[in-house]
Amino acid sequence: MKSRKEKELEARERALKAREEAVAEREEALRKESFLTTAVREKKEEWYDKVHLTVHQLDIVIYVVIALLVIVGILIILEAAGIFKIAG
Repeated sequence: MKSRKEKELEARERALKAREEAVAEREEALRKESFLTTAVREKKEEWYDKVHLTVHQLDIVIYVVIALLVIVGILIILEAAGIFKIAG
């Protein structure tokens, strides 16, 4: 007959095995995801290599382009509402 400590130890071992299996499943899922993120990161770095600017300069360019897109979007909304006319 098993003692109380042996039963507790077996229960802990089963719980540990279940946690290890769950971790293994999560790691496998991350490996599948990381292939895509790795490919995207490599493509992005390839683009950075083609443009001869510092990362800070590229960030500024990105912010300016986003700001211009926002302005264009606002102008389109204002023209659609009849508040602002872009073309005669």
